[in-house]
Amino acid sequence: MTGRREPVVAIDGPAGAGKSTVARLLAERLGYTLVPTGAMYRAVALAITRDGVPAREGTELRRYLARLVLAVREGTVLLNGEDVRSEILTEEVARATSYVTTLAAVREKVTPLQRQAAARGGVVLEGRDTGTVVCPDAEIKFFLTASLDARARRRHAELRAQGRDASVEALRDELRARDAQDTTRALAPLRRAPDAIELDTSELPVERVVARMLEVVEARRRAAGHPAGRAARRSRLYGAVRRVAAALMRALFGLEARGVEHVPAEGPVLFVANHASLLDPPAVGGCAPRQLYFLAKEQLFRIPLFGALIRAVNARPVKRGGADPVALRAALRVLEEGGALLIFPEGSRGPEGVLRPPRPGAAMLAVMTGAPVVPVYVRGTGRAWPTGRWLPRPAKVRVTFGPPLRFAAGRRGEERKQAYERASREMMAAIARLRDTVAAHGEARPQLSAAREQS
Repeated sequence: MTGRREPVVAIDGPAGAGKSTVARLLAERLGYTLVPTGAMYRAVALAITRDGVPAREGTELRRYLARLVLAVREGTVLLNGEDVRSEILTEEVARATSYVTTLAAVREKVTPLQRQAAARGGVVLEGRDTGTVVCPDAEIKFFLTASLDARARRRHAELRAQGRDASVEALRDELRARDAQDTTRALAPLRRAPDAIELDTSELPVERVVARMLEVVEARRRAAGHPAGRAARRSRLYGAVRRVAAALMRALFGLEARGVEHVPAEGPVLFVANHASLLDPPAVGGCAPRQLYFLAKEQLFRIPLFGALIRAVNARPVKRGGADPVALRAALRVLEEGGALLIFPEGSRGPEGVLRPPRPGAAMLAVMTGAPVVPVYVRGTGRAWPTGRWLPRPAKVRVTFGPPLRFAAGRRGEERKQAYERASREMMAAIARLRDTVAAHGEARPQLSAAREQS
């Protein structure tokens, strides 16, 4: 491999082969940054179309592109600071993109940005020429393909989900024409890199494709002796206790997990969850595919036998009611060593379905380490074993994992405290979205006043 700390994964292939979905899930599982190169070109095509700029080589186009600000943040393309993820999905933009990508001026604008994003490694590049032109030195390359019929059916399903419709036959003809243009253009034509692994996704579920890619990435990293950082020490007892706890919670509460595919397969990850019950840690631990470390109030460690047990299964003590530098250092150490840490930003338990203002600890860890943050919503534990009740009672428990978030040290001019506050807000907003999604697909959550929701 190159001198990069983490490898670059390049995914190429024709339209409709499933690159975008697979790349997003693979980046989430690896904890890598997603660079959707195709979306970047779509954003340029959108800008040119909006502003009526002639899509032809010349001084006018180059001057226009020089003023255009294009960036990628958390896998989303920003055009002059605007999130255009919805606007670039139209058929009009798709047709414009197919032509715009043949222009040298556009390529000269976008390709350096993509190379800059890939320079440090730890990224997943997705597009048409990422392994051949953008990053030919990528350590791992995939080329996704699928039959024309399979790709047309997928595109048809995508359009129907967006409330639009088109015949499968028309979409097949459009894809055939786009393939011809992409493979025969003089500038950066679509082709498989000689060292790319080809995967036919025609009959494969997305999960199978991602699983196969993960196997390849991990095998290549091990073969190259790639350092993933010091491994957090694993508890031998944790696995046994987890299996027993998960089995008991499935038997007593019908424990169920959703969104496990969002959890990075390795590397540091910070889980942030709502907190309504003593059942929350075993519920999340029983569903997470990683060995977790978590913080617990120091009084629990004073209980004979129980304190020794929770310490043996990766619990670390934290003081209530103020800053605890010892606990913060312990949490930082877990993430620095590539471990998975579970934190309840609210600090203490609250009523089922109510999200209370977070304490700053989780945000500090996220900003200081840059580790991916997986939001988690635990539903039902507050009914199964609420605060003040001596014994649990029957209630359905579900744990839902959301797409990872990432937080930088702060935008330009932003103070550290503001960066922590912003991260806290975004974490709790992500948990709230999971809560509302779960409520929309199950029984309604308790009706709570806006004032109480913010209390």
